[in-house]
Amino acid sequence: MNTHSNTLDFYNKHAHDFIKQTLDVDMHTLYQPFINHLSNSDDSHILDIGCGSGRDAVYFASLGYQVTAIDGSQQLIDWAKCHHDSDIDWQSCTFSDLVQKNGPNKFSGIWACASLLHVPFTELSTLINTLLAMLEKGGVFYISFKHGNHERFDNGRFFCDMNERRWQFIKQKLNYNFSDTIWLTEDQRIDKTKTWFNILIKR
Repeated sequence: MNTHSNTLDFYNKHAHDFIKQTLDVDMHTLYQPFINHLSNSDDSHILDIGCGSGRDAVYFASLGYQVTAIDGSQQLIDWAKCHHDSDIDWQSCTFSDLVQKNGPNKFSGIWACASLLHVPFTELSTLINTLLAMLEKGGVFYISFKHGNHERFDNGRFFCDMNERRWQFIKQKLNYNFSDTIWLTEDQRIDKTKTWFNILIKR
């Protein structure tokens, strides 16, 4: 099964249901650690990977940050463009497209909330290395996964779960010096009981 195309098909087909489930979720307890480590300079630039409904990108833009928001789902990007009045740079693109468009040290912060969890475990270290290269020295990188130690399919979507042991394995393959903090949180969506594995990287 093609994990990438099947997962994107799910989001394109169920875009409005996904937006309804996620748009109004209160994320402030996760925003704050990320923002606390961001540069306050006028040219600070945040990359929101897997922006979905645009919820997080809009919040960061409201604080005055320059924001580029990407998603592989054209349906989600089209919805975000139509429903949010902001100067956000909305882009429908894959990870490969992202790498081709952006050079090193471009972003002050990278926000990957529940997005890299669709990447196979064997590919994660390479992708995270690539994203770290786009992060300026002193920049901050937030990533979240569902807590666990397996790869699986759920309703047609591919998921790579994460725990401390798996994260330690990935860290050994990363090429950059950084500090990291990990912690667990409970799902904030209504009727969801998943535990989330959060990672905050300071390059």
